[in-house]
Amino acid sequence: MRCLARSLEPGKQDGVVYKIPCECGKVYIGETGRAMQDRIKEHDRDIRLAHTQTSAVSEHANETGHIPLWNQVKFIDRHPHRYTRRVKEAIQILITSIEIAELKFPKHGYLRSESITAVQLQSGPLREHHLLVGIIMRIEMHQS
Repeated sequence: MRCLARSLEPGKQDGVVYKIPCECGKVYIGETGRAMQDRIKEHDRDIRLAHTQTSAVSEHANETGHIPLWNQVKFIDRHPHRYTRRVKEAIQILITSIEIAELKFPKHGYLRSESITAVQLQSGPLREHHLLVGIIMRIEMHQS
């Protein structure tokens, strides 16, 4: 079974962490236990139907008029267990927020309030991520 899953193209694999870039430069990081291509179709449908409560991608697109770059959606990682996927998703959100903050504030790094806002925006309605990302950021601050 493992060999079969590895031979599938990323969009057809289930239990994945993925990234959807927006034309404005922001990035949505998500995870799903289902096939990535199915979840991406749901995000697209949510945007068209203005379902902003079920999709942070739809919320962003409908509030700003921005368009997700569907042809640049990326598979990041795969894991069968939901908790592990959520940790990988939170770590990827943190990495992405650090990259954004370093672009905004190259001399000051990611420990500015603007980068924390970026983390919160990218995690969307999944509020439990804020706690995990906050803990990781505090660990990083103490290690500096």
